[in-house]
Amino acid sequence: MTRPAKVTEKLFPRIFLPTFAALGAVVYPERADLVAIPAETIARFKYKKLSMQLLSSSDGRDLLRRQSRICEDSLAEARKCAGGTLGRTYAAFMDDKLFRADDRPEVRFVTDQNQRYLATRAREIHDILHVIFDCPTTLRGEICLKAIEFVQYGIPAHWAAAYFASIRLSHEDQTFLENKALPLAVRVGCQSPSLIRFDYEKLFHVSLVELRRDWRIQSISDSIGHTCVDPSQVSHSPPLN
Repeated sequence: MTRPAKVTEKLFPRIFLPTFAALGAVVYPERADLVAIPAETIARFKYKKLSMQLLSSSDGRDLLRRQSRICEDSLAEARKCAGGTLGRTYAAFMDDKLFRADDRPEVRFVTDQNQRYLATRAREIHDILHVIFDCPTTLRGEICLKAIEFVQYGIPAHWAAAYFASIRLSHEDQTFLENKALPLAVRVGCQSPSLIRFDYEKLFHVSLVELRRDWRIQSISDSIGHTCVDPSQVSHSPPLN
C-alpha cells in the first residue's frame, strides 16, 4: 500500500510543483524562487547543454573546475573598486536596493555537480546582468532581463515569465514591450557573448563602459527610460574601504 504514496511523492515535484511555481512566476517575474523551480525541474536538459558548451572552451572548463561563487565577500571586494568599474557599479546597485549577494534560493532539483553549479551561477550573476545591461528592477526591466536570460540560457521558464507577466501591465506598456523593449532584449541577448562563462570577480576592476563595448552590449535603459544605477553614484567616487 506504500507504492501510491511513493508515486505521489515523485509526481508532486515533477509535475505539480513546477506547474504551480510557473503560474506564480508569470504573475511575479521578480520572484527568483518561483522562476527557479520550473527552471530546475523542466529544463534540466538545458543545463546539460550549457555544461557541454562550457566544457568546450578553456575559460569554461576553468570556471567549472574552480566553481567560484559570488557571495558577500565578493560584494565587499566590489566596493573597493574605483568609480566607473563593473565592481563599483555592481556594489552601488546592490547597496541601493539593499540586496545581499548570497540571498538567491538554493538549487534543489538538479543533481549533476556541473549542472547544479551552472543553475546556481545563473542566479548569482542575475544582479550583475542588471548592471551590465543597465536594466532597472522595475517590472519592465525584469521582463526584459528575463528575455535576455532566455536567449542566453535557453531556459523556457525565463521566456514564460517575461512574456506572460506583461498581463500585469497597462495596454500602453504591453504595446511598448511587445513592439520595442522585448525585441531589443532578444537582439542584445543574441549579439552578446555567452555571459555565464565569465569569471566576473576577476572583471570587477574593469571599466563598465569598456566591458560593454568589448561585449557589444547595448543599454536596455535607453528604451525603458530608467537606469539601473544613478551614474553620479559611481562615475567619479573613490573606492569604499
